[in-house]
Amino acid sequence: MLASEPISATPANGAPPRRVLHPWLPWLAFGLVIGGLAPGAIGFATGITWSPQSWWWLVGLPLLGVVPLLMRRTPWAARWLVFACACLLGGALADGWGRRPPSDEPRLLAVTGMVAAVKWGGLSQGFLLLPDGVEAPTSYAPPRRVFVRASDAYGLLSGDRVVVRGLWQRGERGDELKAVEVERLVMRGDGPRGWAWNALGRLGTHRELGESLILGIGDPPEKIAFRQSGLLHILAVSGAHLAIAAGLGAWILRLLGLGWATRQIALGLLIIGYTWLTSGSPATQRALVMGLAIVAAGLLAREPHRLATVSLAALALLLIDPGNAQDLGFQLSLAAVIGIVTLGTDLVRLRTLVLPLTPWPLDRPTWCGVLFTARTTLDGLAIGIAATLATMPIIAWNFGTVNPWSPLTTLLATPPTTVALWTGLPCVTLAGIWPDGPWEGLYVVIDASLSALVAVAEWSASLPAAMPTVGAPSPSTLMMWPLLFLPLRDGKDVALRVVAAGLLIWAW
Repeated sequence: MLASEPISATPANGAPPRRVLHPWLPWLAFGLVIGGLAPGAIGFATGITWSPQSWWWLVGLPLLGVVPLLMRRTPWAARWLVFACACLLGGALADGWGRRPPSDEPRLLAVTGMVAAVKWGGLSQGFLLLPDGVEAPTSYAPPRRVFVRASDAYGLLSGDRVVVRGLWQRGERGDELKAVEVERLVMRGDGPRGWAWNALGRLGTHRELGESLILGIGDPPEKIAFRQSGLLHILAVSGAHLAIAAGLGAWILRLLGLGWATRQIALGLLIIGYTWLTSGSPATQRALVMGLAIVAAGLLAREPHRLATVSLAALALLLIDPGNAQDLGFQLSLAAVIGIVTLGTDLVRLRTLVLPLTPWPLDRPTWCGVLFTARTTLDGLAIGIAATLATMPIIAWNFGTVNPWSPLTTLLATPPTTVALWTGLPCVTLAGIWPDGPWEGLYVVIDASLSALVAVAEWSASLPAAMPTVGAPSPSTLMMWPLLFLPLRDGKDVALRVVAAGLLIWAW
């Protein structure tokens, strides 16, 4: 997939030469992401106050014409040049993608959208709105999200569709709207996802937590414990949730005895349906594109480069909406996946070589279970460490804090989360088809798994130094941080990487 010339390597055992591909797509996609994240960075660094569009047309596009000349003699220089040009293009696209009013002056605005989370109620109400249209003025594109302050209590629920009219202003935390009038267009139980909301309404004590975990909408009261424990990503529907749902779907399709091609097509349709059910956040859309790319590779009997699918997903979402590069959920999801498919997979591979933990054919089932638990625990910690290192600078930059216990707490939270999703999704589907069916057993399991998840979050929040306050990383630290995710070959590389990570954290 957009790869340069193959390099042959002959293994020591005399096997046929193995093709080592160096894909171009990651250089293009990640350049667009970084450029879209900071459109004015090149002007700030050089002191030349050109617009991002001028930088692209006057510098980026001419330099792109030099790439074919460098591909033969110095392909590494050509890749870096593609990356630099992609950064300029990403900045130009993001800067010209006006999703908000052109100035910070307060103005009247009328928007329609879905209530994503209700922050408070009573005599007044505050809620987060995900706009999908602007009634007036019609020349404005809808912002990504707006925090609405209403002086009256409208009794809105997460998932309701409303139209809000009031005074817009740009606050410290984003777009805000002081509502003069709020009109509920469709109640959540009467909308296209009403069957899912009605099914989840039968949950017990942690009903709002279940709605947030399964549908990705809402502001449960347990959210404070998840924030203090660094487990807030569990409630934000992303690629992890889609992967868990896809695993359940793959198991059910195999249980039904479907053929390989039929299973792949059905799995693609299932993850599309789950993305629609969760209202398609940028992180979920990225996971959807990755999932569809993996399904397509399976149908074509091809093994893609480990960065190919995530690069394709990032590229597709930025072409659809260049503003996605500035969405925090997209940034965290993309960084976590990059960390997992690079450092995480390398650590798992080295663990397999050093400590296989595979049972013999005649081993007892109990011993097989012990080995499986050990493998899962070690691999989960490796993946958690990789994801934590990848997202640490972004979290520190935006929130001024990090969670050193994140790999451990995420590992402990994964089993109850998986059980909740593996029972919750079938329960929602079955209860939507047959509301009065015998599904009480599923509800009992969901409630128990949600209670266990809350217990993990509360215990994690009580750990020492659970969320220490840290400063934002320096530009030099940000530039050197990606070096931690270069390929690992052996134990010496692991030791050197640990030392490098320690030095970067110390210099931070």
